[in-house]
Amino acid sequence: MDGTAPYLALAGLAGLTASGPGDPRVVVAVVDGPADLGHVELADARIRTLPGAPAVCGIARSTACRHGTAVLGILAARRGSAAPALCPGCTLLLRPVFCEAPPGGSCPVLTPDGLATAVVDAVEAGAWIVNLSLGVDGHALARSRPLDDAFDHARTRGVLVVVAAGNHGHVGPAPLLTHPWALPVTACDPLGGPLPGANLGIGIGRSGLRAPGLRVLTTAPGGGYQPFSGTSAAAPFVTGTAALLWSTAPDLPAARIRAALCLPGTARRSIVPPLLNASASLRALGRAA
Repeated sequence: MDGTAPYLALAGLAGLTASGPGDPRVVVAVVDGPADLGHVELADARIRTLPGAPAVCGIARSTACRHGTAVLGILAARRGSAAPALCPGCTLLLRPVFCEAPPGGSCPVLTPDGLATAVVDAVEAGAWIVNLSLGVDGHALARSRPLDDAFDHARTRGVLVVVAAGNHGHVGPAPLLTHPWALPVTACDPLGGPLPGANLGIGIGRSGLRAPGLRVLTTAPGGGYQPFSGTSAAAPFVTGTAALLWSTAPDLPAARIRAALCLPGTARRSIVPPLLNASASLRALGRAA
């Protein structure tokens, strides 16, 4: 855990993770690539798979496999491993949306409609939180009626949606992140400074958070570890924090958990959102409860 301790301290997570691994009633959906579900550090995790692209890696070196395995490790690796292992006691749903391209091949482009279907699938399967560490570009970042409807459906059902802000060096509006229920997350270095290339903007600053995202050590296909950077690494820090907060008060509605995460009263006049502060969120949640 030595490699992750600075990040846990930066995000105020040390005390919250020490309180327990999370409640299995709290269901976290990971909409991502397939994963190495045979990884030794994921062996004890409560992971269910949903239909979509294949959920188990077929090509260990594929970008999709490495990405999906990395995100799962941040959330569900065994406590005591080198990965952050934020909420391994929670239940994980893996809903794959990325395929594994063979050498020289390509995969279909993820569309807003495809992403909307995945979000609805996760909600219908019982998710409490949906993690979208997509970092996608082009059409998949566009706001669309089906995606708006999917986010509305999540809000109606009391399901949080955490979205990676992307790594395109973009400063300005990001259509995918403008839905009022989406919680955008940008990435920072170990000192809390925004990562070069991490997307920023007024919408992200007003409604989102900043979380660790530089060379976070997490699980890699084949049983080892890999450094993982970008907003895709930052988003599961927020998702894992939400899962642990909810584990302390499972009867609270999603809006209370979201409010505790975003810390009402925090100054939000910048394109850079405030840093995730799990200990402050826990105090806020205690007051709300």
